[in-house]
Amino acid sequence: MTRLLIDTSVVLKWFHSDGEAELVEARTLRTAHLRGDATAHVLDLGLYEVGNVLVRALGWSAGDVADQLDDLLEILGTPMVVTNLWLRDAAVLATTHGLTFNDAAWAAAARGLGISLVSAHRQLLAADLAESPTDAVRRLRFSPH
Repeated sequence: MTRLLIDTSVVLKWFHSDGEAELVEARTLRTAHLRGDATAHVLDLGLYEVGNVLVRALGWSAGDVADQLDDLLEILGTPMVVTNLWLRDAAVLATTHGLTFNDAAWAAAARGLGISLVSAHRQLLAADLAESPTDAVRRLRFSPH
């Protein structure tokens, strides 16, 4: 079974479509997870990031944000907690590649787990620390239906 770490930039595409690229590919990954063709994981950090985007950038109500986070937990299950070793690696990745610490934490977690990080963040993709939803779908040969 293919395991993937799906960061916030991709998870948001599962629920929000305005102005988003790679919607079909991101949602194909969600469908593959729900069908059992892959196991998608998220970090606990992702819940805070999703909540922040929904509240601050999109102006959602508290109830809608809470409902959306409930949906995310129902789809993905218990999020993974970043370990102290991943935090150390994140510090190295952040300083080496000029990443935010949050983005570096996602990359460090994927490295620590030995699985692919799927992200739409340009800096992670440019540093070859993640693959785009399009590349992941293509590599894994997932179909949208």
